[in-house]
Amino acid sequence: MAKSVSDKTVTTKAPAKQNGGGLKNPFARSSASSSKQQGQAPRGTVVTKPAGRMRTFFREVRVEMSKVTWPPRKELITSTGVVIVAVIIAGVYIGVWDFVWNLIVRAVKLG
Repeated sequence: MAKSVSDKTVTTKAPAKQNGGGLKNPFARSSASSSKQQGQAPRGTVVTKPAGRMRTFFREVRVEMSKVTWPPRKELITSTGVVIVAVIIAGVYIGVWDFVWNLIVRAVKLG
């Protein structure tokens, strides 16, 4: 069945415009921060010292490493064994096909 539409009109307010009417780009430089940066140091100079950057890097590495979930020793040994066996199987498979193709190429005297 079709819906009936009433004669009442609903008026809605238009949403208020923010930030000058458009969406603010989070990657765009704002005028306030660019004027502050220009007064601090000439363009192209490194403000922080290399030792401070290295200290910050290693501090962040330590924080990220604390977030890692390390497997138990038994699971680690089992997973390592699986990887080693898979590599051996793949190596033997590739080696056999290499040997077969080598025989074919030599039989046809292409190589």
